[in-house]
Amino acid sequence: MLSVRDIDSVDISRIEQGLVTVSARGQRHDAYDFDAFEIVMLLQPSALEGRRLKWVKNAWAFHNLVAHPVMQIMVWLGFKKLAIRLHDATVPKPCGIRAS
Repeated sequence: MLSVRDIDSVDISRIEQGLVTVSARGQRHDAYDFDAFEIVMLLQPSALEGRRLKWVKNAWAFHNLVAHPVMQIMVWLGFKKLAIRLHDATVPKPCGIRAS
């Protein structure tokens, strides 16, 4: 089990293949499929945007139509950190990988 504090870097260049490589405390760890997506969702959900992953139909609608405008209003009101948390919490999780 790794702590987020121990992570030095994360390679998501092969997320479309369901693979993420985490470097922590001088060691490399590969995570596959669900575990790979969970790592990216934990560390930086926005990194999944625009990738060639499979999503539930209209999964991005709430995030794009509701969370983004609310996030902007929160920033204007001075709640930037909370706005970023809202953004990351509403990024939908992929349900698989698209066939190439």
